[in-house]
Amino acid sequence: MGRMLGDIGAWGNYFVAAIFVFVGLHLLGVVPFPFMGGVNQPNIKRKGLLAAFLLGLIFGIALGPCTFAYMAPVIAVTLSVASTKLFYGILLLLAYGLGHCSVIVAAGTSTEAVENYLKWNERSKGIVIIKKLCGILIIIAAAYFILR
Repeated sequence: MGRMLGDIGAWGNYFVAAIFVFVGLHLLGVVPFPFMGGVNQPNIKRKGLLAAFLLGLIFGIALGPCTFAYMAPVIAVTLSVASTKLFYGILLLLAYGLGHCSVIVAAGTSTEAVENYLKWNERSKGIVIIKKLCGILIIIAAAYFILR
């Protein structure tokens, strides 16, 4: 069902794959992109609502077919319950949304604390290995999108 209703088509897969390759090559250090983590570039804005929205949009498109399989039953139950108990239906959907997003928010907001705890910075050996591993995994995901 997720594949049927969340499909972004062949061109969408190629678009997502291109972005994944772009990010994967940057994480591997093959292609430096100044707007993605350059150290001495104070004029480039790396934070903000637009950046968060665009990142969420790209990964939402990529992961939409996967999450729809879990979201469809929740929406179906919510709609059936909301026909008689509107407030309870709204609470069900709100609880699902909070649970679904809280892990992502926790991971995003705790990265600095984890870096400080592990005494990592951009040049630490551990973070370099993790960045390269993530780059490889993202490129593998791009290959999956292309081959699909």
